[in-house]
Amino acid sequence: MKLFVRIMSIFLIVSFLLSACQVTPTSMPTATESPVQTPTESAPQPTEEKAKEEPLYLALIWHQHQPLYYKDENGIYTRPWVRVHATKDYYDMAAMLKNYPAVKVTFNLTPVLIRQLNDFVQNGAKDRYWVLAEKPAAELTSEEKDFILRRFFDANWDHIIKVYPGYKALLDKRAGTDDVAISKAIETFTEQDFRDLQIWFNLAWIDPDELAKEPLKSLVAKDHGFNEEDKQVLFAEIRRIMAQVIPVHKELQDVGQIEVITTPYAHPILPLIYDTNLALAGNSSAELPEGRFFYPQDVQAHLEKAVEIYTQTFGRPPRGMWPGEGAVAQEIVPFVANAGFQWMATGEYVLAKSLDMESFTRDSTETVQQADVLYRPYIVQGKPGGPVEGGPVAIIFRDLVISDKIGFTYSGMDGEAAAKDFMNRLENIRARLQKEGVQGPHLVSVILDGENAWEYYDRDGKAFLNALYRNLSESKTIQTITPSEYLEKFPEQKKLDKLFPSAWFSPNFDTWIGEPEEREAWNYLLRTRQALDGAIRSGKLTDDQLATAKDFMYLAEGSDWFWWYGTDQNSGNDDYFDVGYRALLAEVYKAIGKEVPEFVQVPIIQPNPISAATPLAGLSSPAIDGREGADEWVKAAAFPADGQSPMQGFALALDKQNLYVKVNLVSSAQPVERIGVYLSSPRLQGAYAFTHVTGDGQKVLLPMLANRLVEWEGGKALKSYKAGSNRWDYESEVGSVASGQVVELAIPLTQLGELEAGDELRIAVVASPADQRLPLGGPAQLIVPEISTAEVIFEVQDPEKDDHGPGTYTYPTNGVFLPQVFDLKSFSVAADEKNLIFKLAFYGAIPNPWGSGLNLSLQTLDVYVDKDPGKGTGARLLLPGRNAALTSGNGWEYVVWAEGWTPGIFAPDSQTLEPKPVPDSSYKIIVDPVAQTVTLRVPRQVFGEGDPATWGYVVAVLSQEGYPSTGVWRVRDVQASSAEWRFGGAPDDTNHTRIIDLAWPSGATPTQEEMLSQYPSSKARIDELKPDDFPQVQLLLKR
Repeated sequence: MKLFVRIMSIFLIVSFLLSACQVTPTSMPTATESPVQTPTESAPQPTEEKAKEEPLYLALIWHQHQPLYYKDENGIYTRPWVRVHATKDYYDMAAMLKNYPAVKVTFNLTPVLIRQLNDFVQNGAKDRYWVLAEKPAAELTSEEKDFILRRFFDANWDHIIKVYPGYKALLDKRAGTDDVAISKAIETFTEQDFRDLQIWFNLAWIDPDELAKEPLKSLVAKDHGFNEEDKQVLFAEIRRIMAQVIPVHKELQDVGQIEVITTPYAHPILPLIYDTNLALAGNSSAELPEGRFFYPQDVQAHLEKAVEIYTQTFGRPPRGMWPGEGAVAQEIVPFVANAGFQWMATGEYVLAKSLDMESFTRDSTETVQQADVLYRPYIVQGKPGGPVEGGPVAIIFRDLVISDKIGFTYSGMDGEAAAKDFMNRLENIRARLQKEGVQGPHLVSVILDGENAWEYYDRDGKAFLNALYRNLSESKTIQTITPSEYLEKFPEQKKLDKLFPSAWFSPNFDTWIGEPEEREAWNYLLRTRQALDGAIRSGKLTDDQLATAKDFMYLAEGSDWFWWYGTDQNSGNDDYFDVGYRALLAEVYKAIGKEVPEFVQVPIIQPNPISAATPLAGLSSPAIDGREGADEWVKAAAFPADGQSPMQGFALALDKQNLYVKVNLVSSAQPVERIGVYLSSPRLQGAYAFTHVTGDGQKVLLPMLANRLVEWEGGKALKSYKAGSNRWDYESEVGSVASGQVVELAIPLTQLGELEAGDELRIAVVASPADQRLPLGGPAQLIVPEISTAEVIFEVQDPEKDDHGPGTYTYPTNGVFLPQVFDLKSFSVAADEKNLIFKLAFYGAIPNPWGSGLNLSLQTLDVYVDKDPGKGTGARLLLPGRNAALTSGNGWEYVVWAEGWTPGIFAPDSQTLEPKPVPDSSYKIIVDPVAQTVTLRVPRQVFGEGDPATWGYVVAVLSQEGYPSTGVWRVRDVQASSAEWRFGGAPDDTNHTRIIDLAWPSGATPTQEEMLSQYPSSKARIDELKPDDFPQVQLLLKR
């Protein structure tokens, strides 16, 4: 355990914050208008002339934040992101405003970011990338070369690396990212190549304006053939730029051009630190921790520490605050007021829910239709009779669409065009306010990350930012202002009677709490906080011990750890966050003089499962005789040894009664006395993360939380254990076993609870006394195949390479869109006594680059069911954004919408035909990446009575989109030319389809291309078009 704590304390976390998915807006009522201070005279009614004279005020807020990265045993930061964002973003984002003195901007610098910047600038801190870059290339070890080859291309390939010929040449020479490519590159890269790569990673992460100045300009021009002296020049400039970050913000704030605000100390979800039960307001089914996390005193501490750090840095207290993730609740308002904050900011969903609405509606130009409601500050106070009293606080609300345009859309546009679009959107808001005839003034709040978007733009977004600031400087109708300045100018604002507990991009806290992993993370936090409470009550802690323990505790309460737990976000390195989080908890125990408990050693994010080297090919029933028959294991899933082990590997087979395990032993290895098969089955209770030990044996951490152990100790018996409280509890002898050439086990499926097709079993095999396990990288994964006999109703073979929609569509350019990932191969309908089973096979891979919990990232699959073809009932229009309709005389009664985050089953409303969720409906999505199939198992009761063989079907393949256009249900746009995240090949109209492939047999008339291309092209608003204005799709029918 001591070794674990020491190792954990040197880890830190990788971070890039992601934004969440946009939700399709619905209608909402207006706000309650009750000002805090009642004017002595009634406000005059606005006239159209006066509305035209009033400027529209704009609060532009850039949020600058990085988590707190810890250092290794040598005092070196293990990640470079604070440093490289300082040189590429933090300095220039503020400094460039000197060229636009009429533009007012607000910057949020978080306390943990300031803390790390100061460490670099004042203490000469370095990160691992820096240290490895400074090391003479001739002295690099093979391990260091491996790291450099893997990590020194951690930049946007298209917009950063490929801009510089020398850097691009190195990327091309590396050739790949897998182990084979890296091993080959270690041999083919020369000493000069490594030196050039050491320079380029650090040089490319500097703002282009700085690279245009000497001495960096000469380094860029040199391109390759760098020498060791060039490194000294480079890192001297890096030090210089970093040293200017805080001073330039202070300078611009002191002259009144910018306002600098802050965030609670460790960037926590402040309402959840106050009370985790607040999560239920936005999601009544959220999985909460085993006990209520309720620490108002920590809320106060985060705010007070933020004010302290800010005041020390800028010589004045802060006036404004961006709560971590814009997370607010009425319960925290008194704490915010008492800490001295005058205003805070959050997202538009918070305002909508606070006014008992779902969301704001937007027209076809994406202009908010309740403009007077959204575009103004409000005044909010704590709940009457609450535990803490405090004064009022102003609050502003972020325009989600315009903010996300900067963050996610404008990067694919010309800078001037993007800036013009931004200004047009503001003018549309002015026009809408004039149309509403409402009393001004009004404030539009655009708030987003100030560092992460720019690497997706050409030249770090310079063309867009310069055009934006120039247009804002010249505008007579749009006036930039800081929120504090606005509130000083217009102190009387409407009162918000309640503040709904939620965050900036969703009407809930689901990203940080509510899923099983998140629940466990909160359990860990609660247990640790309770341990700290006990130590405080004991009165035995010194002041230094208490301060240290509290600091680690507050840092563990930060939102950055919880962001990566659960299935809704994925960094590709989530385990780093998990290790760092648990390291902070361990430090709390160490600070209070307690032994670090066992649970802290158990990863919350379990290792990813290992797929079989040879996948399961069907059901089989091997003989349990200790002999490896020629064909009896041919259908089994094979897991060969991937390192030193007394086992050569193992295999898994399955029939309707048993799970079969075959273990191949290494004859020359230490004799195996015991083999344990540890299993995690979805419907068994309990969980334990360590091996079963006897006598003085040492527990070994398993690669999963197991709930069943079946153990062979030699002889002819198998013993079954269930997971108990921190131990394995013996139950009975089960199944059968035989040993000889191999060890073969038959484990009754009854030991694994009730299993269904598509269930995931996770398995680890441990051989004792060496306690070596397979697989080494994580648990083995076995997806339960169809065990029941399902009758195939019909099947359609789809032609290859028709994943082009109407015949002209081309894939986005980003590398995640692998060839033929949307190319449907076949579609079948089958049925058993309980389910209707839709199976879709693809010619291309089914990757999961964005970490969907359902293993379905790229594809969106729609299966429409017309129960009475030709009768004209149901809806003709497909789901919003598909831009297609069933042919006249047909209509769908149900649609199964399958995608990685928001799957569902919908039926048309009986009056409006708008799609509505089918109540109490759920289904299972089974992704088999080896077979390249997606199976949808839908309970037959969802569809009601009828014969599926007589029904008609439409199957559409589209691309999942987390940031869809307004009114589009989460599928990707098609435009004239392909871009990084957009399909190309669309005509210049509004009603072209977003469907990439249809299930449609070769030779059928009309063809897919004819169906999707023959429609009356229109530029009218989508909501003005009827079913006949879209491509007409015919039904698949059993022949």
